[in-house]
Amino acid sequence: MAELTHEVAVPASALIQPTLMLTGRSAAAVYAQPASQLHRLAEAGAIIKIARGYYAAIPVDKRKGDWLPSLDTLTAGLATAIYGPGHGALWGLSAARVHGALPRALATGFALGPNQHRAIALTVRQGEVEFRKRDPERLELEYLTTELGPGLVTSIEQTILDLSVRAFSDESEPRVEAVRNLMALANPDRLDEVATRVRGRAALARANRLVADAH
Repeated sequence: MAELTHEVAVPASALIQPTLMLTGRSAAAVYAQPASQLHRLAEAGAIIKIARGYYAAIPVDKRKGDWLPSLDTLTAGLATAIYGPGHGALWGLSAARVHGALPRALATGFALGPNQHRAIALTVRQGEVEFRKRDPERLELEYLTTELGPGLVTSIEQTILDLSVRAFSDESEPRVEAVRNLMALANPDRLDEVATRVRGRAALARANRLVADAH
């Protein structure tokens, strides 16, 4: 990777603020030929190509050496790039990982937003990001800080309910480990309140049975 210089700095107006994400559309605000300029920036080591049509400016403190963002970071960045700041969020197993409840690595990132979007195959690392159509305003979300800037993630309590919507098939599936660990982190009163507000009483009952069966 070429060393970044001031001559190949990424214009702030080309970024999807307040993140470090770029797309052809955002770059068009600065460049008459955004595709060629994005290619030039990538060749110079100023940005990395995350997926087809999606890029990220390399943080200042990561410009020396090979920088490889985590799957969770990439998922959060893509959610913002696709849905706009404040409208996309991590959920499901991706949220569980962010909350420290799922140490195992995943090959798929999970994001949600107000519109359905096709899955995106990553180019910077193996894996893909899947998207689910859900209204963020109906969910309990928290702010998330990543190397690519701020994002959103479902709260611990919301994540428990989301992962418990379906019956658990067996002990080996990641949802089982995630929900049990999340239940140990959750505030019981808040969990009960969120379940009532988002119509998740059945999911909560399923999560409670999962914990009880472990003892």
